[in-house]
Amino acid sequence: MKIKDILSVNDFEEVARQIELHYGNKHTGKFRELYDRLKNSDNQCLCSENFSIIIQVFRENQQGEYEFTESFDENDTSLYFDVSAVNDNDDFLYSIVGIDKFSEFPEYNVSPETLKFFSPPAILAHCLWEITYFSFE
Repeated sequence: MKIKDILSVNDFEEVARQIELHYGNKHTGKFRELYDRLKNSDNQCLCSENFSIIIQVFRENQQGEYEFTESFDENDTSLYFDVSAVNDNDDFLYSIVGIDKFSEFPEYNVSPETLKFFSPPAILAHCLWEITYFSFE
């Protein structure tokens, strides 16, 4: 499943609830504009490589260190989420902060592990937060 497939079947309101739950509502209007632009974009990326989104979850332990966990509720606000991309040709994790939002991002696949643990609106929420970390432009 690709990001563009998730965009085509989910309403922004569901995604906004996840964004606001984990990141606040300061930029809800900007996220809506970005979501609408991505959903209505018909750009086809001729990317030479295949990337898949992976979301990893971390929980703070009693020593204040962050531990990876696979047992969680996606609505738990005490969790920390790390959104990356993995190239199908290697095992490296890549940041998605600097990707081209409109030609590359909708063409990214979503890893089977991420689809197993997260609802589609949560996947979009965490991805939108990550790709706009520095800017909405």
